[in-house]
Amino acid sequence: MLAQLTRAAPDARVLLAHAGLELGIHRGRVVVHAPPVGPFAVTWNGEAALALPHGMLEWVPVVGAGIAAGALAESPVVVRRRTGGERIQLAANRPRQALKGLLQNARMPAWERASLPLVFCGDTLAAAPGIGTDLRFQAGQDVPGYLIRWHPRGTDGAGGDD
Repeated sequence: MLAQLTRAAPDARVLLAHAGLELGIHRGRVVVHAPPVGPFAVTWNGEAALALPHGMLEWVPVVGAGIAAGALAESPVVVRRRTGGERIQLAANRPRQALKGLLQNARMPAWERASLPLVFCGDTLAAAPGIGTDLRFQAGQDVPGYLIRWHPRGTDGAGGDD
């Protein structure tokens, strides 16, 4: 098994399953990780921490940053994993971009990209933890908001801020 991983081409996506875990290569290193989580959809009802099948999403109250609290009251807020094709605009001077490309540019491994919880207001992507909040949902200066922090199960609690 180790020979398959170490002999793989640098751009190859090698993935081996063993004992309920997966072994792969990321940036030239062998990495052991949990398999991607299956589809899920969890409604957020204002709690400070939202339990997900593979970790916890923390909602930290702030002012002038993150996702605007008022925007969250306008539509049902649902957290789910990526399904593909999501787009997000992070700033007024930047175009709407494919989330997949932003995650790849952030050097996030494929297995983490597949399981990253996303925050939707109605059917619209509002925030991707560790990447940012869509312009339409960003809290302005002096506006109450939430920073959303992702804490995957099995980590030391270090998650990405948006």
